[in-house]
Amino acid sequence: SIEKQGAGAGMIKNPELAKEVILAAMEGSRLRSASASQGKSLPVSVKTRIGYNKNELETWLPAILSTHPAVVTIHARTRKEMSLVPARWEHVKRAVEIRDELQKDMPLEERTLIFGNGDVTDIAHGAELCRETSADGAMLGRAIFGNPWLFTNKIPTTDEKLRVMVEHTKLFEQLCSHKSFAIMKKHYKAYVNGWDGAKELRMKLMEAGNSGEVEMIVEEYLKNVKS
Repeated sequence: SIEKQGAGAGMIKNPELAKEVILAAMEGSRLRSASASQGKSLPVSVKTRIGYNKNELETWLPAILSTHPAVVTIHARTRKEMSLVPARWEHVKRAVEIRDELQKDMPLEERTLIFGNGDVTDIAHGAELCRETSADGAMLGRAIFGNPWLFTNKIPTTDEKLRVMVEHTKLFEQLCSHKSFAIMKKHYKAYVNGWDGAKELRMKLMEAGNSGEVEMIVEEYLKNVKS
């Protein structure tokens, strides 16, 4: 429904419209900063895929860069591929090269930063990919699911993971009471995996109807494990 409006990944098919939207966002940021008596506009960034049905980086990225956004994050897959194939970070490396070619006469501090995105598992992996591609940074997406400790490099115990899952569930009910509880259940596989008995516990959790039932299931499970 988003693409049918010409928005989202649909803008890859209409670079001129994409440029108008980016420039409008920059203008809105400038006006907002001016009205708030701030000296500097908020930076505007762009996240995009390498193309719609095929790799179009050679023409698509220069169009974006012509507006001089602060950051362009490259999701190293096409829209058609969704997340069904591995991210190809060689395209992120090529994006850096394109940026360097087009902005070689600009001071380093004014150049658009290039971030990579796709299949980054943790901080160390992201740093490694940045070294390999010369990207300025990496964006992590699905890696955060079930692992709110991601940016601390902490390895949580099963007890900690389950108790945070319960806390997450309570917050979902508190803040998203207008949404189906089934949405929260989609996160349980991320929290409950990687040990014997995890599958059986997930099956019980999927039968729960609210945070109270989830907490009871978890407490019973942890009690049995400790005993």
